[in-house]
Amino acid sequence: MKRNSLLLMILCLGMLFPMEQLFAQTRNYGVSLSPQAGFLLPHRATMAHLTVGHSAGFRVGAVIQTNGEKQWHHDFNFPSIELGIFYHDLGNKDVLGSTFGFSAGIYLPYFKSNGWSFGNNVSYGLAWVSKKYDLVENPKNNAIGSNLNTITNVGFRLEKQFSKNSIALEVGMMHLSNGAYKLPNLGVNLPFFGFNFTHFIQPLKFNASATDNFIGLPINAWSFHTLLIGSIKQVYPTGGSTYGVGALTNYLQYSVKGKCIIEAGVDAIYNESIVKYNKGNHGRGKNFQIGLYGAYVLPIHKMQLVFAMGRYVLNPLDPAGQWYHKCGARFRLAERLWGNFTIKAHWAKADYFEYGLSYRWK
Repeated sequence: MKRNSLLLMILCLGMLFPMEQLFAQTRNYGVSLSPQAGFLLPHRATMAHLTVGHSAGFRVGAVIQTNGEKQWHHDFNFPSIELGIFYHDLGNKDVLGSTFGFSAGIYLPYFKSNGWSFGNNVSYGLAWVSKKYDLVENPKNNAIGSNLNTITNVGFRLEKQFSKNSIALEVGMMHLSNGAYKLPNLGVNLPFFGFNFTHFIQPLKFNASATDNFIGLPINAWSFHTLLIGSIKQVYPTGGSTYGVGALTNYLQYSVKGKCIIEAGVDAIYNESIVKYNKGNHGRGKNFQIGLYGAYVLPIHKMQLVFAMGRYVLNPLDPAGQWYHKCGARFRLAERLWGNFTIKAHWAKADYFEYGLSYRWK
């Protein structure tokens, strides 16, 4: 009975979706396997004791190789979108343990010719770290204070594509951090070398010209946005309270060309931790900061990668210096509405994650 039901289901699917249509929909879909090896890079002298061995791991994922239907496929030399799960030991099983989770990313070739390409691969995701700091059970772990962390991978890839397969060599950096919502948060940096193999369900096919136009800000056009941000963070010493952060950002964008948007903005920030960190007899008004920043924005279809540098013009207690930086992404949710996930830092020291929504007025 079950067998007959399964055959009937297959027959119905065949009537609704002809087999050639099903295969056509998946012609540029693939699965990938990436073994990786690396080591822990202590970026502060206080982390030297954590380096005791090499790190090894792997990533298994689904790959969507763009086929040229949209203009941005051509603008970025036919990038590939990658979704995957990963596992890594962190080079110190007793103190740091291992990490696993999922990530989403994109490979952006600088060029593509005769199946060969070279470019950047970038991915973000969530990671579970098996061993966090504990005052009694794991006091030597001064890098990670929480089990749940974000993971960022940035690297270079040399790839050769064939009809249904591709092979690649990768060199990159994996970074684990919780954005200071739970201390300690020095973070973990893992330089790695990897090999990637991808098998595609059908032979790869590419369109010579786009049938769908670019979605985004027109070239040589201005737009005005308002971004509302919320976050939480802790400050040293470890084990203290958690404080709230709120910010209102107004920014202008100017589209120079398809791969370049220039952004300038004003940040109005209320950071509840500033007065507590300075331990003085200060009122809550000292928690306010105002900053000006400039940014380069890389627009990729419905996503924007943001790289910004700013300076405070109002910073009464100066908890971490006058200069700050932002790095992350925005995602188009509707025609005028964008989701925001960036990290705000003072040079190599994370301040907090910026979770927010941005509205485009013009």
